[in-house]
Amino acid sequence: MKRNLFLVSIFTLLLTMNACGPKQSSKAEVAAMADNSQNSLDWEGTYTGVIPCADCAGIAVRIDLASDNTYKMEEIYQGKGDSATIRTEGKFAWDNNGSIITLEPTTQNNTDNYPEKMKAGEGFLTLLDKEGNEIVGDLASNYVLGKVNKELVEKYWKLTELMGQPINRNSQGKEAFMTLQVDGNRIHGNFGCNSFNGTYEVKAGNCISFSRMASTMMMCPNMTVEQQFGEALQQADNYSLNADTLILNKTGMTPLARFEAVYMN
Repeated sequence: MKRNLFLVSIFTLLLTMNACGPKQSSKAEVAAMADNSQNSLDWEGTYTGVIPCADCAGIAVRIDLASDNTYKMEEIYQGKGDSATIRTEGKFAWDNNGSIITLEPTTQNNTDNYPEKMKAGEGFLTLLDKEGNEIVGDLASNYVLGKVNKELVEKYWKLTELMGQPINRNSQGKEAFMTLQVDGNRIHGNFGCNSFNGTYEVKAGNCISFSRMASTMMMCPNMTVEQQFGEALQQADNYSLNADTLILNKTGMTPLARFEAVYMN
């Protein structure tokens, strides 16, 4: 009788240990607890870029990811007029590894392209194909959207230096400046004589590039600043930003252009 009671006690103890003790985590649970893009990156924000287009100059893409796992996306088919803009919004879900998100639209526009998958990195989103694989080949880098630095956009950047030389406003008549807009990745400004507009693209690692600018065609007494400013925009491939100072650079060269933020009252 005592032996039977002892065996029952051991069996009960084992059941209790199995019910109350730590459970062995599944692979999905281990992945969820480990550091990943979802729980270790500052992924909330706006991402922009221009991706390849089969029948247009490019598709300017803007994606806003919110902390409540909702999103808004705008796709502008460049060169096809204002009507060639597609806007979608909805929710997004993370995969079990916390690295890939899938967009789940609640709007009806362009639903044939869904689900859209993308991989989150430090300061960028990599667009994936419909099977969730990274796009390879010569154009692979064009499918990476850079996170917008809020301190860079929607500001009046006054040009103060070109190639290390200070800008004298009186020498060109008008104030040279530029403004980078989030919508459509547009840039507009003044070269110091003629106004200009175009597009820009920001990628991870503070990389930046500008399209060839369209501008007015006025003649001014001194066109030197105008010419050098335009050349600086064409050559720039990265930027540095420190508070209200923006510098455009080209790798391996001295700084091309320096700007100071001007705040309008």
